[in-house]
Amino acid sequence: MTGAVRRHPALENDFYRHWLSGPLPYAQVEVFAREFYARTIDTTVMIALSVLHTDDLAARVERVKHLYTEYGNGDPAKAHLLLLETMLTGLLGRLRDEPYTAAELRAGGRPETRAFGDARRALFTDADARVVRGALLAQEALAHSTTIRMYEGMRNYKHLYDEDDFHRACEYFYVHICEAAKTDLPGLVADAARVCRDEVDLAQVRRGFDGVLDLTAAYWGAVHRAMRAV
Repeated sequence: MTGAVRRHPALENDFYRHWLSGPLPYAQVEVFAREFYARTIDTTVMIALSVLHTDDLAARVERVKHLYTEYGNGDPAKAHLLLLETMLTGLLGRLRDEPYTAAELRAGGRPETRAFGDARRALFTDADARVVRGALLAQEALAHSTTIRMYEGMRNYKHLYDEDDFHRACEYFYVHICEAAKTDLPGLVADAARVCRDEVDLAQVRRGFDGVLDLTAAYWGAVHRAMRAV
């Protein structure tokens, strides 16, 4: 399953092609930033839900470790969501040449983004633990390639920063690139495989896995359409 992720529209899509194409107008970047923040704010919740929805002790330990890194390894100033907020408000402030506030960033969340969050939450709280494992596997399988694409697009705005300031601003990406590189994807596959005794089990794992991929593809499609509409 994981080998097909890179070819899936969750990664190969019009949003990423647009994001990577070069510097975009301020209004389009603002749409992206607000919707990406609104989506990401739920990420730690999804991990926490996956902890609650497994009885496997080893799996719980791994997911709690992941949750701990999301919260800055115990340092609130390094919490990943705060790093993202600082990066996005800084970029938007530079693009419009005046400060951009966190309150403005939090004003995002289009109906399509909220629908994505609700549907993803449903997968991570499914009564069937096989579905939850598949959903978590898909989220982790997307992590590294997603972060690389996002960072490469951010480099289109490097000219707005001093060299040191740019790399400080991109700490959110660097942290995630490093963490995603450490992800034990074979271990997650093995975790999912432990509950696959027959085709019925596999189908339930795939329901969670394919569900996250398809929801992610639809989310990026909606973001791209909203960006092009402004």
